[in-house]
Amino acid sequence: MSDNNQLEDGLFSVDINLDEDNDSGSSTRFRNDPRAPHQRKTITERKGAIDIRCLGKDVVHGFLKDGEGPATLVVYEFELLARKKDRRIVQVDISFVFHGKDEAPDPEVVEIAPKNRMITVETKQTENTTTSREGKVGATQFGAELGGSVRWEKSVSRETSDATSIFGTRDTMGRRWGEPNGVSWTLLENKSTKTGVPAFFRTAVLLKRQDDAEFESEFIIKASVDLVSALSRLFGRTEVDDPILYDPTRPPTDKLRKYDTDNLEDVTLHDLSIVSFTSPIDG
Repeated sequence: MSDNNQLEDGLFSVDINLDEDNDSGSSTRFRNDPRAPHQRKTITERKGAIDIRCLGKDVVHGFLKDGEGPATLVVYEFELLARKKDRRIVQVDISFVFHGKDEAPDPEVVEIAPKNRMITVETKQTENTTTSREGKVGATQFGAELGGSVRWEKSVSRETSDATSIFGTRDTMGRRWGEPNGVSWTLLENKSTKTGVPAFFRTAVLLKRQDDAEFESEFIIKASVDLVSALSRLFGRTEVDDPILYDPTRPPTDKLRKYDTDNLEDVTLHDLSIVSFTSPIDG
C-alpha cells in the first residue's frame, strides 16, 4: 500500500497486519484445515500492535420460509484490540463477498445486521465561533478629521453532537449486475471522545441460495490507526486469507441459539447483533 493513503487527522489506512514491530508470524495468512476445510471457525487472526480476530460463530443452512427457498444464516464475531496504550483503532472497514463455486450462481445477501447507520455513545457539546471585522470611524471638527479603527465581533453558539458510528450495507461486488452478493461494515470512533472503535462486534448475514451446491466467501478487513500525531507508518503486508468454504449439507452449529432451519427468514438479525467496548469473557 502506497504512502498516498494518508487520511485526515494523521491517520493511515493499512492492511490487517497492523504490526509496527513486524512480529514473527503476524503476516501469515489463515488457511483452511486440509482435514476439515469447510466452514472454519477462525476466519482470521492477527497479532501485533493491533490484535484483530474474526470468528464464524454460527453457520445455519436451511430455508427462507416454510421449508422452501434454500438459505444460509451466518453470524460473525470480531475482536479489535490495541495492545499498546499509544494506539487506538479509529476506523475499521469489513467486507465479505460470496461466490458460487465452479460457475454456480452467487448466493444473494437478503438481510444483514447491523444495517444502515447506527450510533452508540453519543456525546453533545457547545461550540462557540467568533468572527470579527475592522472598520474605520471618524469625525470632522474645525476642518480636521479625527479617525481610528474599531473591531466589531459577532459570537455564535451552537450545539454539536458526535457518536461512535456503524454503517452496514448490502453490496454487489465483482460484477455490475444481479442482486447483492456482498456485505460491508464500517466502524468509526467518536471523534470527540477519541475512545476508538468497539472492541467486540457481532454481525449477521442471511443468504438466499439457488441449491445445495457448495459456495465460498472472501473476507477483507482494513483499519485506520491513530498514532498520537507521530505520523509514523505501520508497516507489514498481510497475505489474503483462504476463502471460507460452505457446505449446505452440514448441520447447523446452534452455538448462540436453537434456530428453526425451515424459517430462517423469521430470525430477527438485529437480536443477534452486538456492539461492545469490552471483549466477551468466553472465547
